[in-house]
Amino acid sequence: MASATKEQQVTKLFTELKAAVDDYDDELSLELCDKLLKFNADDQLTLQCKVVTLIRLEKYKEALTMIARQFRNSDIDLSYEKIYCYYRTNQLVPAMELLQELKSKNSHQNPSLLYLEAQLLYSQGQFEKTIQVYETLLKMSDKNDSFYDEIQVNLLAAKAGLLFSSNKTDDDDKADLKESADLYEVAYNAASVYLARGDLKKAQQQLELAKKQCNERSSGMSPEEHEEELAVITTQLGYTFQLQGRSEDAIKIYKSLLNSKDITVAAVASNNMVAIEQTKDLEDAAIKLKLATSKEAEAKLKNYQKRVISMNESLLQLYTKKYSACRDQAQKLTEKYPDNDNLYLILASATYHQHKAEKAVEELKKFAEKRPASLAIRFATIQLQLLQSQPAAALTTLQNYLAKVKGDSKAYYKPAVVALLVWLYEQTGQSEKSMEILDEASAVWKKDGSFKSNTVAPTSTIKQTAAFKLKTGRFQDAVSDYEQLVKADPSDAQSIAGLIAAYAEVDPKKAEQYGNALPAIALNNLDVETLEKIVPGVKRGYVKKNPNGVHVKKPKNKKKRATLFPKNMNPDVKPDPERWIPKQERSTFRMKGKNKKALNKGPQGTSTEGGGIGGTGSANIGGKKFAPAAPTTATVPDSPEPAKTKPTVTPSTKSGGKKKKGKGRR
Repeated sequence: MASATKEQQVTKLFTELKAAVDDYDDELSLELCDKLLKFNADDQLTLQCKVVTLIRLEKYKEALTMIARQFRNSDIDLSYEKIYCYYRTNQLVPAMELLQELKSKNSHQNPSLLYLEAQLLYSQGQFEKTIQVYETLLKMSDKNDSFYDEIQVNLLAAKAGLLFSSNKTDDDDKADLKESADLYEVAYNAASVYLARGDLKKAQQQLELAKKQCNERSSGMSPEEHEEELAVITTQLGYTFQLQGRSEDAIKIYKSLLNSKDITVAAVASNNMVAIEQTKDLEDAAIKLKLATSKEAEAKLKNYQKRVISMNESLLQLYTKKYSACRDQAQKLTEKYPDNDNLYLILASATYHQHKAEKAVEELKKFAEKRPASLAIRFATIQLQLLQSQPAAALTTLQNYLAKVKGDSKAYYKPAVVALLVWLYEQTGQSEKSMEILDEASAVWKKDGSFKSNTVAPTSTIKQTAAFKLKTGRFQDAVSDYEQLVKADPSDAQSIAGLIAAYAEVDPKKAEQYGNALPAIALNNLDVETLEKIVPGVKRGYVKKNPNGVHVKKPKNKKKRATLFPKNMNPDVKPDPERWIPKQERSTFRMKGKNKKALNKGPQGTSTEGGGIGGTGSANIGGKKFAPAAPTTATVPDSPEPAKTKPTVTPSTKSGGKKKKGKGRR
């Protein structure tokens, strides 16, 4: 009777468990599994159900522990669940090893296994392989299946990741991406692809659509889930505003997301705020980057996101003058990301800021050997060499770079590179070579279709080339370039003006013909009389002409300055001759107040009538009597000292007693 009751209880629990699983009530499912295991702790079906329930509750470590203990010698294979738990706990290496082992056992392709492989590859940053796997899955899936839409979402995410990580433009696929009527994930990932392509307008449109679709689907999500999904979309919208130059709008968004529950969102917002504000508040930047580099954030961020944040941390150390720490971290990052040129520039910058310019140049040269086709490293080297007034060395550096990219016409004839090369030739006195390279580059720009893309402005470069030829006296070549420009755009007034200036030296009649094509000059707001006095192209001092038409410098007229008189001056009264002497030294000066007693003392060095102590004339210090004389003023020395008197020697007497004052000798 007791055994029957036990079976009924187990049956009832399994029935309740099935209902809980169908209703996605994972907490209840876990409780029911524990109750069932009390009846039979080794029941494989119940144990398997508990593992799946733990995975659905995101308790991946507990699920891994249970698989290792309970299914070691079991006939039930939970390899797929084990791989997924490895993936969610960021243990990518053992996950990929186990996946490859499963693939070798199965001869046919399992869609679930392929999907898991794509997710692992995406987490490892292997976006090209991820795209290949997702494209294989699309071919295997039914378009009407919901799984097909999910694959498309992830495929867009992989394409965006590839573009962001490699900094390559998606030249092969420039078409507009397909939109979804209700999947905000499709709009979000499409926006990410547009951002990577540089199409900011379409990216903004897709993000606003994703935000709208996410709000419309909020009824089917929990408030926490809706808030997290909306935070991700809003962060990407803030990044779009940042790229558009709308820094204030971007900062408002980032500030609202700093306390987000999603650590990834908070980390990205913190890093991007530091990138906008830069060196305004280094202490605040350090606090924000500390959040972005936390262990929790590092576990969830993508590799290219970690690279950017780590590089910003190195830059912060550079700005705070922690050069040793900056170099150590940048050196570690170069080992991890050897293709990132910015890290080599940070290393050289740290050396340069320690007043070691020559050593920084040597370091950049060593980096250039590792990355011979890096234009950023070469330009940084040239900049330091020019700061040391070494144009010849800078020219050698640029020539070494051009020798490495000789086969790549797009890199060799890049307008910025050609402009720098021409300028360096001019600085080193090689004008002929500068004209040769300019002619060679002009011919390539006109013929090569790759220079007509949006990233390069051939019209602008040809215009600059024509202006340079006009300036150096190559008028016929300038005419050829300007004719091409005018033919391409007859309304370009600047090109027409250049053509007229060139024809004025070669064929004045044609110059007059093209002169009619120039737009009329508005004379409403011009002072014609003033303009007539000014000779174009001549300094203001050269305004007079001699009869032969040669400019003559206008003689300078010295202006006589009016004499400045004091205020309230009476010209009829003779000024005081002692006006330049200090008041206390003037003959008319009188003391005021308590200092009146000093009037009888007189200045230092003045002899007084009587010459005796107390002014009585009874005795002289020197023992001699002088005739009365008028007081005279002695010269006061720079450093006043008390007047010293020579003591008189008096003969000593045997009889002691006090000395008496004797009368003066006659």
